[in-house]
Amino acid sequence: MNNLTLSIDPREFAKLTLLANPSDSESIEEKAKDSLELYLSAYKLAEKYERFSNNTQETSEAFNSIRDIEINI
Repeated sequence: MNNLTLSIDPREFAKLTLLANPSDSESIEEKAKDSLELYLSAYKLAEKYERFSNNTQETSEAFNSIRDIEINI
């Protein structure tokens, strides 16, 4: 049986998420904090997606499984 889920590289996903959503904060320290929080959140979400996608046949099932998961950094 073919697996129809998409594979997402957590590092690349987090990097692209960060590039697409720059921080609006004024201070350099706040920008760094915002960026780190966004990067880690995106990375952890992509990791969770990968875990769910390894156990399901459809991308939509994997996505729905992680949709309401709380990410704790």
